[in-house]
Amino acid sequence: MKKEEKKKLNVRELVNKYQTNCDRISEIAETCEKEQRERTEAEDKEFAALTRENQLLQMKMQVATAEHLRENPNAAADAVKIIRENASRGQKSEIIFVRDLMMVSDITNGAIVPLNVQEIIKPLTEGFILDKVGLPMPTGLSGDFVWPMYEMVEAQIAGEGVALSDTKIPFSKMTAAPERVGIAIPVTNQSLNQSDGVLEMIVREIMPRAIRLLLNKILFSTTKVNGATNLVGPFVGKVDSAIVLSAVPTFKQLNVDMKAKLLETGIDGEHLCWIMTKSMAAMLEGTPINEKGVFMPMLQNGILCGLPVYTTNCIRDEETEYIGLGDWRYQPMGLFGTMRFIVDPYSQARKDSVDFVLNTDYATKTLRSEAFMLGKVAE
Repeated sequence: MKKEEKKKLNVRELVNKYQTNCDRISEIAETCEKEQRERTEAEDKEFAALTRENQLLQMKMQVATAEHLRENPNAAADAVKIIRENASRGQKSEIIFVRDLMMVSDITNGAIVPLNVQEIIKPLTEGFILDKVGLPMPTGLSGDFVWPMYEMVEAQIAGEGVALSDTKIPFSKMTAAPERVGIAIPVTNQSLNQSDGVLEMIVREIMPRAIRLLLNKILFSTTKVNGATNLVGPFVGKVDSAIVLSAVPTFKQLNVDMKAKLLETGIDGEHLCWIMTKSMAAMLEGTPINEKGVFMPMLQNGILCGLPVYTTNCIRDEETEYIGLGDWRYQPMGLFGTMRFIVDPYSQARKDSVDFVLNTDYATKTLRSEAFMLGKVAE
């Protein structure tokens, strides 16, 4: 008797079911937001069931991708061929990023070609402070990004045989609201036809780099990024309370006025680090801790006052140089749902161009404002 063959997973069915679940979760969230209420008991049960099913669907999609890649080693080339053929016929192609895999949809034939997408997702996380200090930036989130909060209480002193009075712990929660982040790049059909590497460069390099640049700007800028409502970093609103520093900050200003003052708030500083521009870091590398003693630079081997230093020009505004200090455990960031990448040959048809459009949803939240401090460098 022949051994029963293993049933192959239908990737399109998995993707469609995953997207349907995400749409339903969004409906529940929008209803609660519109009615300004918490989820009902029935909605809680449905939400939990949808989340569990999506986790299972993601695992199945990963299995399907691994099987497809094993059987089709030229999957990446096949996907590019599908996109080119659809663009030449004036038909849309859709690329869906889900966790560690990517599906390229052939609109004409109704097929989905799974690809390994780790090299595409990786550039999005590289370069983040969260990544460098060892904190995760989760992807594929659904539902609410919630942190339970509670206030500290004190113990009591009581004599022998005296009953202790009840102590209540006040609980609350903080929720992050995801916002859409996207980019559109038009490319002429002539460029696509003449260059074999344009598609790959856009998908693997340009678009992830553009999204990462915006997310860095959101995390480290001292002002809100245009269009942002809830997607703001920890330094927004801290300019007026910034510690005034010299044109060349002194060791005392950085170590006592900033680091020590922040630690006084009770932050343990497990993921504490400095954020500054590359030019400021270069200046501190040539500035001694104590000019009268043995010459020892303030910044050595990427360490300042015992804490690591990471550089980005996003923390500087047009006229003012800032130095940030913060414990990034209190600034989580996550990617919600999927990344939607559309190859659209319609909207730029008059220019004989194809639109590459990437949309996704991110959320971040400052859990404790006192975990972050800003220093303003004098002109």
